[in-house]
Amino acid sequence: MTVALRQRTSLAVLRVRDDVIVLQTMMWPDEIRKPDFGAADTSDAKPAEVKMANMLVETLAGDFRPDDFADDYRAALEELVKVKIEGGEVKRTPQSTKTSGEVVDLLAALQKSVNAAKAARGESNDEDAKPAKKSAAKKATKKAS
Repeated sequence: MTVALRQRTSLAVLRVRDDVIVLQTMMWPDEIRKPDFGAADTSDAKPAEVKMANMLVETLAGDFRPDDFADDYRAALEELVKVKIEGGEVKRTPQSTKTSGEVVDLLAALQKSVNAAKAARGESNDEDAKPAKKSAAKKATKKAS
């Protein structure tokens, strides 16, 4: 079926979900693009960084459970509306203009995240998964002849 939303005609389908009829909009065939992308280019990444990223993805992979997430914005908005209805005064939240100038070491952050995820699952941390330490670069000096 087709429906008009926001001054535009869209394809739609009616589905039943938990005893409720839901209208879901769909894309037109010409709006669907073929997924034309290759694997991520890891030529600039160090092998330890790629290994750590793969470990992080494997550690955090799992089934999506929407009940594990909450809409904080909606809860705050509902609380604000409730206060306004009851005649209370709404307090403004101070806006922070301060930014963190902290530089984060990506490899160390990935290692920390992987270790935390493993600890949460009760696994032991592998010693070989530690990030490689940087060594001071030695410059060769040329002898004048």
